Amino acid sequence: MSLQELKEQACKLPVSDRLTLISAIIQSLQDTSQTEDWQYLVARPHSWRKQLYIKGRKLLASTVWQDMIANQMSPEQAAENWDLPLSAIHETIRYCESHQELLKLEADEERYRLEEKGVSLESTNAA
Repeated sequence: MSLQELKEQACKLPVSDRLTLISAIIQSLQDTSQTEDWQYLVARPHSWRKQLYIKGRKLLASTVWQDMIANQMSPEQAAENWDLPLSAIHETIRYCESHQELLKLEADEERYRLEEKGVSLESTNAA
């Protein structure tokens, strides 16, 4: 079953069952990432988020990675921008590239939770 098919099936479930399923999937993906020894990344307790954070900061690894992509930064520029060692940036890139399914699931979950609270996620770019 593809990720899209799984998502479609999950959307048919009651909210409580959907959250349980998503938590189980995220935990399953997280269990595989725990086997790696990360120097700059660390797990933090969270009710549903399982991706790793930059050690010593309340900063998701995916935030750094997505910022690099969105702003077309080199690893050197990202290291300077985030005040991190270059090796931390390279580790973050490796982690995010190898855990894209987890990052996508968490982004979908966050989007769902925001929409449930009535937060509009539409772009408000001025012309």
